[in-house]
Amino acid sequence: MSSNYIEKLHLRNFRQFKLLDVEFNKRFNFIAGPNGCGKTSILAGISHSFSPESLKFSRFDEESEFWTDLTINGEKKRTGLGQGSFPKTDYRQQSIKQWNSPYSEEGRESVILHSTEASLNGFCPLFIGAERSIKYKQISGMTREATKGEQITAYTRSGALSLYGEENHYNKKDIKQWFINRYFMIDKEWALEERENWNHMIQFLPTLAPFDSDFSYVQTGKDLEPVFSLYGQECYLEELSAGFQAILVIIANIFEWVEGTRPEGERLVSQASGTVLIDELDIHLHPEWQFTLRDGLGNIFPELQFIVTTHSPHLLSSAKENEIIVMERNHDQNEYDLRPSDKRFSGWSTDQILSEVMGVVSLENKDYEKLISSAFGKMEEGNIQEFRVAIDTLAEIAHPNDSILTVLNAKYASMVALSDD
Repeated sequence: MSSNYIEKLHLRNFRQFKLLDVEFNKRFNFIAGPNGCGKTSILAGISHSFSPESLKFSRFDEESEFWTDLTINGEKKRTGLGQGSFPKTDYRQQSIKQWNSPYSEEGRESVILHSTEASLNGFCPLFIGAERSIKYKQISGMTREATKGEQITAYTRSGALSLYGEENHYNKKDIKQWFINRYFMIDKEWALEERENWNHMIQFLPTLAPFDSDFSYVQTGKDLEPVFSLYGQECYLEELSAGFQAILVIIANIFEWVEGTRPEGERLVSQASGTVLIDELDIHLHPEWQFTLRDGLGNIFPELQFIVTTHSPHLLSSAKENEIIVMERNHDQNEYDLRPSDKRFSGWSTDQILSEVMGVVSLENKDYEKLISSAFGKMEEGNIQEFRVAIDTLAEIAHPNDSILTVLNAKYASMVALSDD
């Protein structure tokens, strides 16, 4: 089975990065770090490596360069642009001065950016932005689906558009229409792969949802409205909560992308390789759901590579070894050499992940911090009565099992015992 995936991204003089090199593994890559460190910029840099139409979303100078290293059917490729390709231009006025190949490497073919569609053997990553709501639309029937070549072109050129929520004819996707097309298609004799994919999705859809949600596809009626089951109640597609809509958008987009960009005979989702990039994977999802999402995606898409950004400590705690890429703001004068950490964080608490991986400086709210400070102050003064009041006040807002509260109560008991002697 052929394996297609992104190996590495290189950026120089790109946005906030003076220099960035980041390696990826073949399966899950969770990019984590504080706001403003450049997580989404990594996804944007990859999108720029595949289409010059995405360049308007960034600013470059004469020394800028970027490329993405790939493995495609066992062949090593590098696509992007080398230094000297850009003139100095104004914001959103980016142009190409000269099509310079990226720096060459022995054993790896360098592909000039404007020729990627012809030179990458159909490899086109799927970009999914943070906007994942489903607006109501009445469907009249089945529509023609674009050819493989048309869809490869659309996906190649729409990466940055999808990341930043901008729509044009390249990335205009309709999840509801995809469901209706499959409703009409899957019983046809010629739709062998589509039918198997549909059954695969229906089988695994419940495993992607939170525990006890009973999330499943029920039917599509003669009104052409897909119906789902959720917590024992039937609801229409647009009635689903934001979290369930977000998951359906991700799942249906991946199925549509696999079926649309592969040749006949290579369209089974259970066997397809390639790269899916998702910005803010955890958005709209309950923490309980975030704990199970990684394994759910891994089960339904066993051969795909995922490169995602996240702010969720729950997602990070579900990751395996060599799956988390940790970023820091203003790291070493904006020079980065990143690769997945060999650590696994499943045994870490949420607070520990937030502070040591996500870069959260203070996890306590100000009232909590002030009340703790007051309680310790009363303890040091030896004022038992006021110490008791301070502890009780803290207990009103703290968790019953708060460790500091436990320590303070033990200290209070000790002070009372000494005073009685």
